[in-house]
Amino acid sequence: MYVGTPVTPNDMNNGKAAFPEHHNVYIDPKSWSHWKETGKFREGTILIKELVSVGSKAAVSGQGYFQGEFIGLEATIKSKKHFPNEPGNWAYYSFSTKEHKTLAATAKPFPTASCNSCHLASASDDFVSTQYYPVLSAGKAKGKSAAGGHESDLNNSYVEPKGN
Repeated sequence: MYVGTPVTPNDMNNGKAAFPEHHNVYIDPKSWSHWKETGKFREGTILIKELVSVGSKAAVSGQGYFQGEFIGLEATIKSKKHFPNEPGNWAYYSFSTKEHKTLAATAKPFPTASCNSCHLASASDDFVSTQYYPVLSAGKAKGKSAAGGHESDLNNSYVEPKGN
């Protein structure tokens, strides 16, 4: 289940973005159902992150940040059984090589401390920055009325921009 795509381009961060790419993020279907019902990440939750470079800044639709090349794949897994001593029981993995040219058949774990320090400081829910994933924010403990549920009222604050 797709939950969102944050992007932190270098040109908006003085050339030094920590993660200068699009992050297309997905949650496994069982965990999405659990999230919609409880507003909590279940034991066994898997979040997958595709890393995609910032490509063109112009398209037929106008100026913006458009996705470029696929450059990596990462996963975050919540498991008290497998990671009992990790904060929140989360572990972080990468299938990507350092140069982002190939993917490994099995994922290499990141040192948890290197990931969890930011996740602890800025995440809204259980080490996950749900504030940057509109589907998760809108779906939290909403059951069938969650985005991706069965009702059509989005209950958002979106206002259509006015043209020049």
